Amino acid sequence: MPIIVIDSHYPPSINQDVLTTWLGAMEKYPRPEDLFKTLIQSAVSSNYDGLRVFSAFQTNPGKYEEAAAYFTKFMTSFFHIEDYYYEMSTWATIEEAMESIGAKMPERS
Repeated sequence: MPIIVIDSHYPPSINQDVLTTWLGAMEKYPRPEDLFKTLIQSAVSSNYDGLRVFSAFQTNPGKYEEAAAYFTKFMTSFFHIEDYYYEMSTWATIEEAMESIGAKMPERS
């Protein structure tokens, strides 16, 4: 089951705009829990460049396209915020990655 990862970056000076936009997007686009399982809601870190927010969602079987469409629409809410940028990527579980190269996961004890 593919994992959708959203990695956002922005300077602290726009934190309030990002927070307001995020709350508005949560209201406008309620989470369709039948499409995915939340692995990491919002992990936040900061450094000299600003704030970074990392989220990860494991898609339910057969629901990847719908989940990706949901997150694509959700993230358009942030398009108006200057200096805010994000990357949305798809990751494979280790089992899926091993299978894609014709290998089998070793048994774990």
